[in-house]
Amino acid sequence: MRWTRDLGEGLFWVTACFLIGWLAYPYLPEKVPTHFNAQWQPDGWMSREMTLWFMPLMLAILWGVLTLCFWLAAIEKGQLRLEQYDLRLLLGIRTLMGAFMLAIHAAILAVGLGWLGSPRPVILPAIGVLFMFIGSILPKLKRNWVAGFRLPWTLVSDEAWRAANKFGGYGFVAIGVLFLLAPLLPTQFDLALLVSVFVLILAISVQAYLIYRRANVSTS
Repeated sequence: MRWTRDLGEGLFWVTACFLIGWLAYPYLPEKVPTHFNAQWQPDGWMSREMTLWFMPLMLAILWGVLTLCFWLAAIEKGQLRLEQYDLRLLLGIRTLMGAFMLAIHAAILAVGLGWLGSPRPVILPAIGVLFMFIGSILPKLKRNWVAGFRLPWTLVSDEAWRAANKFGGYGFVAIGVLFLLAPLLPTQFDLALLVSVFVLILAISVQAYLIYRRANVSTS
C-alpha cells in the first residue's frame, strides 16, 4: 500500500466533506436536524458548528481505521493474509465509503437548508449502491481476517468461506437494488429492508456452519 496515495485520497474526501459544509454554513439554521426516526421525522439536532465538523471528522477516523486494517491484513504472514488482488477490491470499497459519507453529509445539509424534507431520497440509494458494490466483490475474496463473512467456521474452511461469500454476495446485490428503489415506496417498507439484512446474515451464518459441519463429518 502506498501511504502517500492513501493519505492523498483520504484528504480529498475529508476536504470535500468540509468544503460543502463550509459553503452551506452561512445559510444553515442554528440547530440542524441530524437524526431521524423511523418515519424520517427529525428527532435529534446539532449546532451548525458541530454539523460543519462532525462528518469530516467521522470520515477521517473511518478512513484511518480502514487504511490501518487493510495494511495490517496485507502484511499478515499466515493463511489469512490479504492478497494484492483482494486489497485492490477493498480499496475500492474504501473509496466508495468516502463518497457514501460525503453523500450523507450533503443530504443532512440539504435538509438543514430546506432543500429536502428528509435525507431519505439520498441515504437509501447511497446504501443501495454500497450494498451492490460490496455484494459484487464478496464472492471474489479469499479467506482473510478483515473483510467478508468472517465467522469461526468460515475462517477455517475454504468451502464454508466460498459458500458464505457467494450467497452473501448475491443477497447483498439483491438488497442493494431494493434500497435503490426504496424512495419510491412508503416509509413502512424501510423496516422490511432492515429486517431482510438481518435475515440474510443469519441465513448465511447457518448455511456456512452446516457446510463446515458436513465437511468435518465427511473427513472424520
